[in-house]
Amino acid sequence: MLAFVFVFLAESPIIITEVMSNVKGSDSGAGSPGDRNEYVEIYNQSSDTLDLSTYFIYDFDAPPDLICPWTNDSILIKYPAVRTHSTIIYPNTYGLILDREYCMTDTVGGYWQPYDIPDSVLILTTDETTIGDGLAANDPLLCFSNVEACTSSFGTPYDSFDYFPSDPGDGISWEMIDFVLPDNASNWHASIDTSGCTPGRANSVSNAFDLAVDSHLIYFSPAIAKPGEDVHIRVVVENLGLGETEEYELLIFDDANQDSVMNAGELIVVLDGMMIHSLDSVSMLYIYQHPAQGTHYLGFLVDFPEDVDTTNNLAFKTLMVIGELGELALSPAVFSPNNDGINDRLQIDYRLPEAGGKLTISIFDSRGIRIHDICRNETWVEEQGTLYWDGRTSRGQIPIGMYIVYLEYQIHSDITRAKKTTILAR
Repeated sequence: MLAFVFVFLAESPIIITEVMSNVKGSDSGAGSPGDRNEYVEIYNQSSDTLDLSTYFIYDFDAPPDLICPWTNDSILIKYPAVRTHSTIIYPNTYGLILDREYCMTDTVGGYWQPYDIPDSVLILTTDETTIGDGLAANDPLLCFSNVEACTSSFGTPYDSFDYFPSDPGDGISWEMIDFVLPDNASNWHASIDTSGCTPGRANSVSNAFDLAVDSHLIYFSPAIAKPGEDVHIRVVVENLGLGETEEYELLIFDDANQDSVMNAGELIVVLDGMMIHSLDSVSMLYIYQHPAQGTHYLGFLVDFPEDVDTTNNLAFKTLMVIGELGELALSPAVFSPNNDGINDRLQIDYRLPEAGGKLTISIFDSRGIRIHDICRNETWVEEQGTLYWDGRTSRGQIPIGMYIVYLEYQIHSDITRAKKTTILAR
């Protein structure tokens, strides 16, 4: 009787990189796709050629299966350039462990040899007719060799409380995102390939980087600056993709001709990227020293060559530097008071000629009817500041649409007026 001792290594040369457990078609019964089309992809991430004849695959439901060479030459009819009759895996190459019955022609439902397997992939199988007792969607896996003291895993078998793996969907595989990172639930994602899987080739999720900037997530302090005043800029960079990275730059430029392109002489600063994890965001800070008086159409560009979607890498926001005039700025341009934590309030920034006068800030609807007062004819002791509006009046929540924010400030015999429009959405 064999005794197995599992030793988890931080950097195992052989790692599990993709698992197909929920195949297309019927998933049970002899001759069904689920009985034949499951696979486990492994990868030799070392610089050495290795022999897999001492390796096992284990699904915790049946005794470990010995990994064996593929000997059914009928596979060469569809895949003439794959490697068979061997357990030798070369450095930085894939091996594909297939069910022994993968090539049988009587597969129910027509799902016969459904995968696109590239040339030179090492095809392997097990010493049993199935991988384990047949892979279930919630099966973790181990690939190990007691001889080589090598163990890698799929599905975090050491952490049963993360409920991973689960069902990724019919005909969709689980793919590892980053081969360098350990086996944890956040390092796996359902395949985003159009076919639902990538057996024997680069995982579709490995380079799925998508960094983004949004004008609604760019903040100026103060919102309106005086000549000679520094402006603190905070830019939220979002990672909408699956891979974490810090290999990007944020370029800030003053688009003087407003052509939405960074031209020579417009660059203000290049900020090195910060580590940003999958589906997360970071705030990048910059102090814009003494911007000149006038209106600055600032551009914010994420420069990242590996980005899969560059349409969201550029955003603009207007910075106003004004003299001693009362003025008004609104942010964001569209706000949605639905309590989802995103743009729930309208930020109203004001700057007054001097303190001590009477301030009115009111909300009008598109017909010009006053519907709400933020403040009305109040003595104001702050020359500049920020107020907020949650989209409600004394009668409750108002309908979606365009609204006008009107400022009127009287001090001595001088009256300053300003107005801006905003959109309330849901």
